[in-house]
Amino acid sequence: MKLPSLLPLLCLSLNQVIFVVGLVTLETIRDLTKLTDELRERILETGPASRVERDPMVEVLGGQRVLGGGDEDGDDIEDVVAAALKVMCSELLIELEKPLVSAPSSSILGGVEEEDLRCRVTRRGYHNFLEATVKFLHEVQERQERWVWGHESVVFDGVGWLQGLWASRKMNIQDRSFIEQQLILYDDTGCFGKTKEVLRSGVEVVEYLNDLLDSFP
Repeated sequence: MKLPSLLPLLCLSLNQVIFVVGLVTLETIRDLTKLTDELRERILETGPASRVERDPMVEVLGGQRVLGGGDEDGDDIEDVVAAALKVMCSELLIELEKPLVSAPSSSILGGVEEEDLRCRVTRRGYHNFLEATVKFLHEVQERQERWVWGHESVVFDGVGWLQGLWASRKMNIQDRSFIEQQLILYDDTGCFGKTKEVLRSGVEVVEYLNDLLDSFP
């Protein structure tokens, strides 16, 4: 008796996994992660933020001694940081204005192993995106602390736009914040359980952005 080939079944299971992941926009998150890393590299190309060293004599005079960065041009660096923020915000806006498609139930998957693989890939992609976002914001923060741009700065405008996209429903035609979009996208996957991790992480990013906005005099 000839046994049926398992290859079609394996291919079907694999296609189901890829199909579900696609609806969760894992590819979109991966693209955003790559873009965020590239924008961070653009900022890093301006050179490291100058290191500030405390000096007793300088402190007596109410100041600080800045080491390095003597050849830096604050205006040029401001333009680079602002341009990076503009690109990031523009891409997030594009994603926010896309209609959402609910992910199918995980019950269509072939078994526990496929579901576990799907969730591990989904969680890793989400965590990589968050890590890239925080690292990017850290570079913006470092240069803000160095140059102390004010409310009139285009960098301030960029940070404000990014904060609005993450936190506000009024920044796009779908009336949905980026945090809400992420909650909807990942809720049906079951990959985060009832931990509220997506909501908590999103709020932490917004709080970081709020603190960054407060640093502009």
